[in-house]
Amino acid sequence: MKRSALAGSCVAAVVLLTGCAGNPFEDDADAAEPEVPSFGEIQDRMWDAMLTADTVSIEGEIQAAEADVDQMFEEIDEDDTGDLLINGAVDGSDSEMTFTAGDVTFTQRAVDGVEYFRGEDFAALLMSELDEEIADLLEEEFLTSVVAEQWVQFSTEGAGAVFSAQDFISTWQRELDGDEAAAMDGAAETREGTEVYVYATADGATELVVAAEGTPYLLEMRDGESTYAFSAWDEAQRPEKPENVMTLDEIFEAIADEQGWSTEADDA
Repeated sequence: MKRSALAGSCVAAVVLLTGCAGNPFEDDADAAEPEVPSFGEIQDRMWDAMLTADTVSIEGEIQAAEADVDQMFEEIDEDDTGDLLINGAVDGSDSEMTFTAGDVTFTQRAVDGVEYFRGEDFAALLMSELDEEIADLLEEEFLTSVVAEQWVQFSTEGAGAVFSAQDFISTWQRELDGDEAAAMDGAAETREGTEVYVYATADGATELVVAAEGTPYLLEMRDGESTYAFSAWDEAQRPEKPENVMTLDEIFEAIADEQGWSTEADDA
């Protein structure tokens, strides 16, 4: 009898709590659910944080046209997909970019406003840009030997820069500046141990993964067939000035000597 009375009291208490005061356990569960901002609510802080960051590291698999590499090499078509690596200043002023597609690898570095190309890459670029008549006179093997293990100084105007994180970010900012993008709802997820917000366009073609804690940096981006991973915001190292450097004049003098052409120095 006492047990029945006790049980009845417990049931009455539960009914009172759930019917009048609500379930405290449900309240705690609801409070634990993270409130995810829409993309429109977070995008300004995200863009500003990235564009004002000092340095970053980017790894990606992208189409050549997105980094303008197809305009440099005849062997690379705009639709060719390759691996991208960028390290250094967000604005590209002190940064290094490497793009690899098939057998073609291209590395470009900018330090203190001076632009450098990895020697072997510059040889391939120069051969593709020469007039056919001159190109027929030169052997690419010779040109490659001249610049092997060297960096070619390509600019001295103080404005040298590589294709940078800033270029990508500014482009995406323009493309996602609209009501449809702003209305994207986010989903809270944990990826590789990091709390993130995930936003996707209605057609699923574009997905952005943003840090949910601290500064809302972009951590991952999928745009069509291209993918990007961002890391080391404000921690990535700036590249140093290369040690083995050749100038364009030195390269052309070596070519002239090989071909027996006269130079201004000889004429003087």
